Amino acid sequence: MLAATLVLSMLAAGTPAQFSFTIWDWEPTYRDIEQFKKQVDTVAAYGVNTVELGVCWKDCEPANGKFDFTIPDARVAYVQSKGLALRLRVNVTDWPDWFQPELFQNPYGTSFDYSGGLPSVFSATNRAQQLRFVAALAQHYAGENFTYTPAFSVHMEVKFGAWNTYEPSARAGFQNWLAGRYDTIESLNDTWRTTYGAFGEIDAPVPPNTAGEQSTDPACADWIRFREAALTDWVAAFAAAVRKHDSSAKISVPLGESHRHQAAEFANLAYWNYSRPADEIVHSYDFFMHGPSHIDDAGVATAIMTGITERSVVFEIDGPILIDSFGYTAEQLVRVAELAMSRGAAGVQITNWGSADLSSQMWMKEVGETVNAPRPQIIAITPPIRYYVSKWQNYCTRNPAIDLFDKQFAALRILLDANANVRVITDENLADEYGHIFAVLAPYAPVMDVSARERLRSMSFGTRVITGTKPGVYTPEELTAGNFGARIETVDDTVLRDKKTLGDLLSVFKEAPRVLRVAAVQFHTCFDVSANTNKIIDWIGEASKQGARVVVFSEMALTGYTKKAAFKDSLDWSVIDSSIDSIRNACKEHEIYAVVGAPTRDGDAMFCAALAIDPRGEIIDRYEKTYLAGEKWATPGRKFTTFSIDNTTCATIICHDERYPHLVNLRSLAGAQLCFYISCESGLSEEHKIGPYRAQVQARAVENGVFLVHANAPAQRDSLHLDGTSNGHSRIIGPDGNIIREAGPFDEAMVIADIDLRHARPNSHPAALTDGPTAEWIRKGVELVAPN
Repeated sequence: MLAATLVLSMLAAGTPAQFSFTIWDWEPTYRDIEQFKKQVDTVAAYGVNTVELGVCWKDCEPANGKFDFTIPDARVAYVQSKGLALRLRVNVTDWPDWFQPELFQNPYGTSFDYSGGLPSVFSATNRAQQLRFVAALAQHYAGENFTYTPAFSVHMEVKFGAWNTYEPSARAGFQNWLAGRYDTIESLNDTWRTTYGAFGEIDAPVPPNTAGEQSTDPACADWIRFREAALTDWVAAFAAAVRKHDSSAKISVPLGESHRHQAAEFANLAYWNYSRPADEIVHSYDFFMHGPSHIDDAGVATAIMTGITERSVVFEIDGPILIDSFGYTAEQLVRVAELAMSRGAAGVQITNWGSADLSSQMWMKEVGETVNAPRPQIIAITPPIRYYVSKWQNYCTRNPAIDLFDKQFAALRILLDANANVRVITDENLADEYGHIFAVLAPYAPVMDVSARERLRSMSFGTRVITGTKPGVYTPEELTAGNFGARIETVDDTVLRDKKTLGDLLSVFKEAPRVLRVAAVQFHTCFDVSANTNKIIDWIGEASKQGARVVVFSEMALTGYTKKAAFKDSLDWSVIDSSIDSIRNACKEHEIYAVVGAPTRDGDAMFCAALAIDPRGEIIDRYEKTYLAGEKWATPGRKFTTFSIDNTTCATIICHDERYPHLVNLRSLAGAQLCFYISCESGLSEEHKIGPYRAQVQARAVENGVFLVHANAPAQRDSLHLDGTSNGHSRIIGPDGNIIREAGPFDEAMVIADIDLRHARPNSHPAALTDGPTAEWIRKGVELVAPN
């Protein structure tokens, strides 16, 4: 049983919760200052501690560049006199009479008929005027510690209301965005399966509803991406304008729920992106989709929003229409508040009641008591679970007959009821997930973006990935075979909908996880040992900061790599020894293992070596390159060593060694599960070698069932032939040969991943030791392996 795996702790409540009430700038109560005061007095008596106040551009800039804040000032002053906090919902959709904005248009040139029209977010002229007002407002209230909320689109939320952005600036912006995304029209045509001659020929598509198959139209997918990018950019610009002029300001971002077939029209599921500039989120729950019969979904929706955004979430209760037209009762609205707070909401906001008679709405007082009551914090002492939801599943399933919410979140209801340690994530979160995770649960994600598939694949080597349907069969652009190298456990959907079977699935392990976070660094080395040392120490600190247990550096990272004979006499060993001591101290300070390419010596012999240093600062392994590649200063190494990192047997090879499979094979047969490969391979001027280089290290991993962490020197963009440069592409490879993470060719970078060592297969080919004509020879080879 899932609940049987839980240990709960009750802690005292912390930060006071927010109970807020909205009064829009267009409401009669706002316009009549005496009514306004009466309404504020009423809600304050109900326990409201924050007023969300509409501030309208039209009210405040009567002439171009001439600002008058008399109207909001009077209301702000009264709210402050009552000791209430303020959130300003900055309405830039109602423009001053002197300005004529470009408006949103429907696909065929007609105006989008919403509240008299909405200014286009794609117009640079609109934005300049709107943000000038935002800046002036922030400057006017600087130092007041107000919270500011952008209100620039439908329902004053970060979303579009329909396929409604076909005005000239949007169409031109889409063409420019495509040019930036694809660079050449040929590249776009390859992806879109089209024959355009220039980006200027492309018109914005109108994505149709789907029936049966998911949408795989790349033009529609890019149109959705473009609209998402516009919303992301607008929120970031708003936040920047506010913070530039009011350093005391906080930013709140209004995000609505849309896990349904209209999600693509709204383009509002990039919650992670939209919330990055935010201090808090006001979440508009979809009361209309869920209905009174699914009241518990309010808690589920709260968990979704808090999980994806990782921000404080204020849950919004909508207006009188819920009671008057949709069958909700006052008791149910109180219950909604309880559910939201129990699932981690930072508060509750009541919206669209600003001009209603509140004298009989005593349920609001009950909401206030619920919000302001001491709240025990429930800690679930269970392994961490990530609950993945593909936003592209929603964007590409534009079929009103399909209940996506149930398909995607039925298992989440069970986990939440059991107080499991679960957090909801979506596409953007995947790129940011590095902590140890017990399992990733993805109940329904047949459609996944390519980048999300790649990240899920890499995560699958460090954690379990469990699905109810085969994930990633579709991308937004095409139907695929659904095979993208991930280690997936696919179970019947009924298993994920039953408390017992789901609990058994998530709690039973034949073997405990053995997760190690590994990192590979590539940086531009030079022939200055002190400069290289400083970079190595900086990267050790960064790797530690990101939670890596071991960090690996390229061949001769300490000194720079060269084949020239003169290198031997150029070295100052006192500087090298001192630098190695500094690196050892850094490992000790940061409590991390490191594998560093450096020269070593034994009498007159000098070696191209890899030093393994433990968190005590001790050198625990010196592997010296066995097969040289023309280094005139070096002597070949003659020892096959292994060493231990947290009870995991490890081995190292250096550059040209990768061409000799037995160097990994013999040590794998001796128990190695993790191989470090450090190199300064040929550069990009010999591009024909890059594919074989990659194939060789993938082969070493898969033929031995080991993880392989590769650190290679990057290329210099302006000098591909420079001594000590290579082709980058540092990478982490799984024991099945698939690449988990990989860097680019030029940049200084660190690739990092969690690897679950249960997937490695030491002694993966035991028959090699007993069968066949080479068995005796192989046994003798294994005897040469010298553990440290």
